[in-house]
Amino acid sequence: MRLWPRRAGGQLALLLILVLLVAQVITIGILAGERQGALRSASLEHVLQRVADGYTLADTTDPERQERILRALSSPTLRLSIDPAPYLTEDQSSDMRRRLAEELGLPVAQVRTAMEADGDDCLRDRDDHRDRERHDDEDDEHHEYEEHRDDDNHDERQECPPVLGVSLALSSGQWFNARARPPAPSWLWLKATLTSVGITAVLLTLTLLLAVRRILRPMNELSQAAHAFARGEKVRIAEKGPEDVREVTRAFNQMQDQVGRAQEDRARLLAALAHDLRTPITSMRLRVEMLPEGEDRDRLLDSLREMQHLAEATLDFIRGTTTEQHRRYDLATLLDSLCGDLQEMGLAVHCDDSPRCVLQGQPEAVKRALRNLIENAVNYGEQAEVTLATTDTEAVVTIVDQGPGILEADRERVFEPFYRLEHSRSRETGGAGLGLAIARTLIRGMGGDIRLGAGPGGQGLQVSVTLPKTR
Repeated sequence: MRLWPRRAGGQLALLLILVLLVAQVITIGILAGERQGALRSASLEHVLQRVADGYTLADTTDPERQERILRALSSPTLRLSIDPAPYLTEDQSSDMRRRLAEELGLPVAQVRTAMEADGDDCLRDRDDHRDRERHDDEDDEHHEYEEHRDDDNHDERQECPPVLGVSLALSSGQWFNARARPPAPSWLWLKATLTSVGITAVLLTLTLLLAVRRILRPMNELSQAAHAFARGEKVRIAEKGPEDVREVTRAFNQMQDQVGRAQEDRARLLAALAHDLRTPITSMRLRVEMLPEGEDRDRLLDSLREMQHLAEATLDFIRGTTTEQHRRYDLATLLDSLCGDLQEMGLAVHCDDSPRCVLQGQPEAVKRALRNLIENAVNYGEQAEVTLATTDTEAVVTIVDQGPGILEADRERVFEPFYRLEHSRSRETGGAGLGLAIARTLIRGMGGDIRLGAGPGGQGLQVSVTLPKTR
């Protein structure tokens, strides 16, 4: 499955989403650390304040009311008690010790603080809940549970946060002991953050796709116009979109105008040249025909006819494509009609029935090129087998003969003007060497191409003519 989009809009959207996800993951990681640190610090401040308030109330209240005060101030995360001995045997947090001593006005020796890693208190409720669930279990299951209890407790202790321990000396000689653990971190903010990131990603993606579609629409029109121009059509594009795209469109339109003017100038020049050549040749033929009959007169007439044919073939090649307008046509019908005309002329041509194949182009130019190729197949290969096949993007006309074929080294050279495999230049053995050159020029003028290869089984020559389908 192809994951990377082929279009520019899809690629930009995917890159934006990936960059957004990476950036948000990094941001969430930083915010999570900062948030949990801030919450832990605020929780510690709150716990220390409650411990200080509880100590003040307990130290200034008679013993009968101290128990009620301790119950009122205690919570699942804060346990207060008054004991004969301190909970902590030594101080492990000098900063908190000095702070509490200053706030309560106690000597430093009467204040002990520590941050413990022991998680027994935070696990007690969890263990009690587990005991209640397993109270009705079978004896063997209970035994198995007891065997693994220590390992389970060890794993869960690693998940418990540090416990704050405080021991403060009361004026009565007893000790005010407190154990507190910070509340479990809340991840509700992460859900809200991820929701916000998702909404932002969707909005950015939609905005980007709409913007890219608007920007690339002129580029798609330019691509279609370029394909049409390759087929010999002239399509002027409206200049719209960003300035960069407008500059490209403007340059393309200017190129079309310049190429069009050059073709028009060449057509006018060729028309004048054709007229100028025909006139002296016709005059010379008239003068020669007035000479007495003889061998010299016949040779001169043959030379003039050869000169006239060569001049017309040369002009046909220079023109490249005809001045025919582009229009829609059915290639299958054109091919069937052409083969029928050649069969009526006595040529050994066989054409398979083909489905309808509608193309956009110059049907007369296509017919002229195919006629040259089929006649060459019959002249050099005795017969021609013509077939038409289509794909989603192109139509392929295949012409196969039974002749000697063409060596691979010569398959490109035969398309060069005036190149012939037979070098005698005799009209009895071939033309001027322009037939294949003219055919390829005509086909390429419509965005297609002609390729030569060996026939089936390596016998004869196979000519493949490809023409693009209308987009």
